[in-house]
Amino acid sequence: MFAEYGRQIIAIILLGNVMCFLFACNGEDPDPAVAELPPTLARQDVSEGMISRTAVPPTAVATANAPDAAGTGEVEPTATAVAGIAGVTEAESPMVEENMATGEKATEEPLAMPAPGQSRGYQTTPEELEEIKRKADEGIEPYRTAVNWIFEEARKGWNYELQTQETCSDAHNPAWNDNGAGTAALYAKALVYQLSEEEAYAEEVKNILQRIMTEVESIDVNDEQCPLNFAWGAPELVASADLIEGYWYDQECTGPVSTLHSNTTLGSGNCKELFQNWLVKNPYYIVSETAQATTSNWGAAATNATAHIADFLWDRPDVTLNHRNPSQINNGKEYALTAAEAYALANDAAIERMNGYRVEYESVWSCDRFGFNVKQSSEWEPVKSQISEKGIIPEDARRKEYCNIPQYNNAFKHSYPQLHLGNNIQQCELMLRRGDRSCYDNVDNSDIPDYTYSDAFGFNRTTHLYPGRGSIERAINAIIVDAGISWQQDPALEVAYRYYLNNQTVPGVEQWFGELNRRRARCVNHLCFGLLTHGFAAGESPQDPPAVAPPR
Repeated sequence: MFAEYGRQIIAIILLGNVMCFLFACNGEDPDPAVAELPPTLARQDVSEGMISRTAVPPTAVATANAPDAAGTGEVEPTATAVAGIAGVTEAESPMVEENMATGEKATEEPLAMPAPGQSRGYQTTPEELEEIKRKADEGIEPYRTAVNWIFEEARKGWNYELQTQETCSDAHNPAWNDNGAGTAALYAKALVYQLSEEEAYAEEVKNILQRIMTEVESIDVNDEQCPLNFAWGAPELVASADLIEGYWYDQECTGPVSTLHSNTTLGSGNCKELFQNWLVKNPYYIVSETAQATTSNWGAAATNATAHIADFLWDRPDVTLNHRNPSQINNGKEYALTAAEAYALANDAAIERMNGYRVEYESVWSCDRFGFNVKQSSEWEPVKSQISEKGIIPEDARRKEYCNIPQYNNAFKHSYPQLHLGNNIQQCELMLRRGDRSCYDNVDNSDIPDYTYSDAFGFNRTTHLYPGRGSIERAINAIIVDAGISWQQDPALEVAYRYYLNNQTVPGVEQWFGELNRRRARCVNHLCFGLLTHGFAAGESPQDPPAVAPPR
């Protein structure tokens, strides 16, 4: 035992400056400010880079290659490094839904792709906003209040300083990318364009996006805070561009001509295509490693962002997304992915993280390193990262309590589990709008008493994965119902409440409404303006949103 501990201590020292791990870095993580990676529901062969959405068998060992100095240079957009990712061909086949009572499978018509100039719909669509505006004009609440608030937000100026190479000095910078500042104003303008049909708002959104993609040539790849900050902001950048799709899809802008992070050449071309290039070479590239390496709220934010960007690339089969990896995956070599592969990878990673099949590769305090971790209480059985069968998110519970608590403490009022869930919910909503309920409905009922995996330093760990884990609904209940903790991330709860009210599987959803504080428009570090997009009036029964096909 002591020999193992000694090897681990040596490994930690070799990582570099351990002192950062002892403090709250960059205002968001009391552990290292570096990215933290998510688990994966799909089985992953790191040696071949093969990923498929297949449940990991109980006897599986989640092996990790020993950290090495493998090169992580950029990959030219040629051959695809990852094949066989689930979801790539599923979109081409009719959707199959199993009748739980009879076991029979009913075939549905395949989802269509949008026409040129038509919005795909992320958090909402132009058609949904038209209906919201109609109800607001009739004085129906909460529509009237939500629409008034969003017009106020849209009137705010967007006068931010942009840097040629952006860095992230703290959790709120650069301010133009902050969900409490520039991101909120930009997204509000895009929403109001659809609500008002005033082209001045669309032109303003276009001009802001052009400023971003011409003035911000790159994001510092060595900045430890930027993967989190740009994971928070990227989904709203995508949604804003999508809402002006019909306005700018045939217009010309200036922007990056390459999707390589190192290539800063600017040129003229189609506005949307140039902005897609910028998303690939900057936010996607910067965030991608975090999506593979962390299982905390960092990982939840990262898979959410990479899924949104990949989905937005649905009409660019020519584009290769260079996806960075930690040394434990694919020997640290980048994947070269199509949009369909990147989208499937992000969603598989999210579900696997929820179900306990991913491993944290960044934080020295990770729950996955039990046996060498003061974050596991001796009072209870050690647990690894997941959403537990009790709804606890260990990797974020440990920040104020322990990994293995059976229930959050009433004093547990910090936002980490809620922040984690907010990003998770935003990704579930995206999947729902692509015809996939698996994220919202996810519950892993497999019982794996001896689940063995390899931690960040190559040491095998064995734990019990209990049935009932991985549920978003159960995780929300763990905060609101079980612990009686006030919910602080309202936009996400608005979105979740709309879905689970008619799709709940456990008691408690009826208590969520009392936690919604509908006093003002809000944009937090995941979803924005949930009251506008997902609020509904008393007596209404919310329906599923419109859906289009995922990238293929």
